[in-house]
Amino acid sequence: MRARIVVVTCLLLLAFHAQGRADGTRTCEGPPECCVPAVSHGAKHPVAVGIVIMGISNINERTATWDADYYLYEEWTPAPGFTPQTEVVNEVTRQSTAGDEVDLRDGKCLRSRRIHSSLGAEYNLRRFPFDTQELVLELSDNEFTSAELAYEDKPYATGFDERVRRMMSNWKLYTEPTYAHRSSAFTWERGAPAYDYATVKFTVRRHVTFHLFKFFLPLLVIVALAFSVFWIDPDDLGAPAGIGVTCLLAAIAFQFAEQSSLPEISYLTLADRVYVVCYLAIGSALVETIWTNNLARRGQRERAVRIDRRCRALFPAAVILALCASTIRAFTEVL
Repeated sequence: MRARIVVVTCLLLLAFHAQGRADGTRTCEGPPECCVPAVSHGAKHPVAVGIVIMGISNINERTATWDADYYLYEEWTPAPGFTPQTEVVNEVTRQSTAGDEVDLRDGKCLRSRRIHSSLGAEYNLRRFPFDTQELVLELSDNEFTSAELAYEDKPYATGFDERVRRMMSNWKLYTEPTYAHRSSAFTWERGAPAYDYATVKFTVRRHVTFHLFKFFLPLLVIVALAFSVFWIDPDDLGAPAGIGVTCLLAAIAFQFAEQSSLPEISYLTLADRVYVVCYLAIGSALVETIWTNNLARRGQRERAVRIDRRCRALFPAAVILALCASTIRAFTEVL
């Protein structure tokens, strides 16, 4: 009977321990000098944190998240009542944590964890698809205030594994990771203490080849076909009208296909501006066709032909100028 009680007790302890690990309870497994109960006693302890990114995937503008596979490092000097467990502030969900180890090296404690999680991001899509995005990992420890824990100016380690540069298909690493830290308090709570925050950020740039050849090149071909109405006899309305309507519907279909991965945003992207210019160009060409046909039917055929000839150069020039203005506007707009 006693043996059964002991077995049941051990199983319950193991279950509670596993539940604590699954719920993100603060744990530490390592040398006794490094894994001590956390006690707030007012002394300030420096901690060096670091991030080494092993993989980046699922940069999702619609959900404002991105997935990262990375090592999180914490290095500190052993002290009574102090065991930091840095947390990822902008973490949305965590898929897994592996290799949670604490070692004592050269008189300092070093904890390393390999984490795979989804992280929140603030995407600015005004220049889409010629945009760059800043991806951030923000670190903090909610157990110790800035008076008790301070992140060091120099990180323990920051960088990318070489595989990261090869595994990204839609994006390209644009800058190396940078490190910074600051102290901040929750401004909405009166008298709230300040906590230290460390941020590791880097920039990625979207590969534009896909959008250029899958969307913009066909779109310009559609606009060029729409301008073919200027070479059709003004007495004929059926063929130009059919070409104009078909081109307009095709441009709308291309925009729906390209924008399917983007969220609902309150501003125009560069791609939106390009599509607006193309819509106006196709619609104006269709209106011009109706106008010249009306002139031809009223006996002003020569005037209609002259207008068509002028539009052959005027419309392409206007489209090019409008596209240049839209691009400049998107790149000079305050982000």
